[in-house]
Amino acid sequence: MENSTNEADYWREQHAKQPYADKSKTFEQYEHAYRIGAEGAARHGGKPFEEMETDIALEYEKGRPDDALPWDHARPAVKAAWDRIGGVISPRDPDRGTRSGI
Repeated sequence: MENSTNEADYWREQHAKQPYADKSKTFEQYEHAYRIGAEGAARHGGKPFEEMETDIALEYEKGRPDDALPWDHARPAVKAAWDRIGGVISPRDPDRGTRSGI
């Protein structure tokens, strides 16, 4: 992914603000999740996360570093990165505004 450094920088800054961010875990333990989510969204552009979740989960676990979180804990971070690349605006993404009606 061309902007992987930019994505890592973005998530390093935004991670602690996310509702799923476990304060007892480091950003580095979530970093693989953000990378897989962003790369997956870029590769499967336009497809819903839920449609590709099984493949993404397998990819995540296959390449998971020893210190990275297991899939069930990392899933929200993977989906957040997927949504960011896919253009889904989240209420927890202050740089992108909020959806009307929230």
